[in-house]
Amino acid sequence: MKKQRTGHRVGAAKTGAVGPTKRPLTTALLIGALTLACAVVSAIWLAPVPKAARADAAARSAAPAEGSAWKVGMLRPDGLRIIVTGSDDASKVLDAEQFSRSDVRHGYWVAAQIPAVLNKLYCWCGCENRGVHRSNLQCFEDGMAEDCEVCLGTAEIAYDMTSKGITDAAQIQAAVDVHWGPNR
Repeated sequence: MKKQRTGHRVGAAKTGAVGPTKRPLTTALLIGALTLACAVVSAIWLAPVPKAARADAAARSAAPAEGSAWKVGMLRPDGLRIIVTGSDDASKVLDAEQFSRSDVRHGYWVAAQIPAVLNKLYCWCGCENRGVHRSNLQCFEDGMAEDCEVCLGTAEIAYDMTSKGITDAAQIQAAVDVHWGPNR
């Protein structure tokens, strides 16, 4: 014996309630619009940031030819990450005694001891990429290194290695990369 269903659904239909309507065209347009929006956002997010204008004209003239894939910070065939330019002496390094913290004083003292080495090193704090400095040495020619553990640490690694007789800037840069590089 079959039970009869109550008419509550039928009554709902009579009062004007409408069931789900299929709108395949609207759904397809909505999905397409969302896909397009995601593609535009991804393209903007992944787009390369234009390189800051370099203040040092010598660096521009020494830079690789147009269309070259190398950019500041990328490892070069010579083991360095910058094109060495500018002064490599300590004449512009700030006086270490003006700083109150002992680690900062030591960092500026180191910069005055090995300026030619620091002038060849890329500083992972990113100042070179912003067009502010040409090398780790220049971080000590203004107050940048005072509040930057990367600048100070780079100089300390360089000083430790040169104290042990290692003066090859590529070897020192490799040690800096291990400690401060993006894969640390």
